[in-house]
Amino acid sequence: MAASLYDKHVGAVYSYAARRVGRDAAVTVVKDVFEHALGQQARRPEKASSDLGWLLAITTAFLRRHSATECGRLLNWAGEHATGSGSTPRVTDPLLSSDADDAAVASTAKVMAAVAELEPEDRDLLFLIAWEGCSSSLVSAATGIPQGNVRSRLSAVRKELRRRVGDAATTNETDETDERPTEPVDDEAEDLS
Repeated sequence: MAASLYDKHVGAVYSYAARRVGRDAAVTVVKDVFEHALGQQARRPEKASSDLGWLLAITTAFLRRHSATECGRLLNWAGEHATGSGSTPRVTDPLLSSDADDAAVASTAKVMAAVAELEPEDRDLLFLIAWEGCSSSLVSAATGIPQGNVRSRLSAVRKELRRRVGDAATTNETDETDERPTEPVDDEAEDLS
């Protein structure tokens, strides 16, 4: 059972950790996650979610120990991706592609800096959905957020990011214009499952 659990999910656990804290720290996280999971397997609650949901919950908890590393990576986003040393998300995002122009990289760097300022729980939610492509039920299992609240919480996180990025853009604007950036279309209707 233990070998099967490892073989089936080590790739997903490693990828999630590497995108958040980098390849080197991810190796440590994966080791810690599977040591913990194997030690807890007999005491795993019967009501626990799928194996992957359970492992993502453990991974998310261990990633909290690397919060400073994660925030540093987010704050230095442009530098890492300009040199090609950063881990890219599994979900296709045109802003994060390696052939993005300098303006897109700079814009993405502003967003990543705003993400670094989020509460750890909000980063967990955002990354599990946006980068890992997890369903609401997996996010619920990994974060403890009730499944029915995942979408509304994600909407609140996105609004906060838009506010922070908009505030940064407004601060950097010159006095040439009084126009404020237009609000993006509301995301709540988007299917996230």
